[in-house]
Amino acid sequence: MRALVWPVATYGCESQTLKASDKKRIAGLEMTAYRRMLRISWKDHRTNQSILEELDTNARLLNDIQQSKLRYFGHMVRADNLCTSILHGRIAGTRKRGRP
Repeated sequence: MRALVWPVATYGCESQTLKASDKKRIAGLEMTAYRRMLRISWKDHRTNQSILEELDTNARLLNDIQQSKLRYFGHMVRADNLCTSILHGRIAGTRKRGRP
């Protein structure tokens, strides 16, 4: 699971903005992968919690994506380049007074 499915799901996730609908889709992807791994049909009416208990795990994909976003943010903050200046809002120079 972590070797085949997660790299595809997390590719480029550091730079994406996570909305509530994206979080639902990520959680759904993880549960769908677990269900397929256990060969459980959606017609069986099993709860997500019962599947996680059977696998003896927690839903971790969304948490891992959020942690990788924070790691990337720390990497960008420590860098000394234009992206960091824009991120902090500190551009060198001054503007003229008055209406642009």
